[in-house]
Amino acid sequence: LYDPNNGCIKIGKNNIKDIPLKILREKIGIVNQDTFLFNSTVAENISYGMGIVKKDSILKAAKDSYSFDFIQSLKNGFNTTVGERGQRLSGGQKQRIAIARAIIRKPDILIFDEATSSVDNKTEQLIQKSFYELKGDRTIVIIAHRLSTIRNCDNILVIKNSNIFEQGTHKDLIKKNGFYAQLWNIQTGKQIK
Repeated sequence: LYDPNNGCIKIGKNNIKDIPLKILREKIGIVNQDTFLFNSTVAENISYGMGIVKKDSILKAAKDSYSFDFIQSLKNGFNTTVGERGQRLSGGQKQRIAIARAIIRKPDILIFDEATSSVDNKTEQLIQKSFYELKGDRTIVIIAHRLSTIRNCDNILVIKNSNIFEQGTHKDLIKKNGFYAQLWNIQTGKQIK
């Protein structure tokens, strides 16, 4: 959405400025904190913007996002109208449909921006499970204040005062006993030393 002030952003060895915008957008899937759903069916929300989509693709995306079971439990299943902005669904249900919408496109890069911030613990676990099962050959960027969401990431960048303050795995950052460890202790209710 923004050009860098200095340096460049690369996907592999390619500067994103050299990639046509349409192709770049096809490579990236985004799930924001505030999920927007349209007043249409669950299936239409999952396949939004893709034209004609095979039912099998919609079902697979629903299974991969752990939304299949709750969708099946709705009165009309995948044909249930969700209401304006998804008002007939819970926050966690909306998030899982948004994840299905992102993954049905099979992007190379998935960005989850605070995707678990307003969900209950059970839904957070399901969303986390989908993160790690989706990883495969793609890059997943997870932005979160809730550290349990990023605990299993390959690399954690801790941002403080607009700069990378610490970097490493969860285990490494806990051992370091720095800022990340303090935040972890606060969030898990452990004593801060």
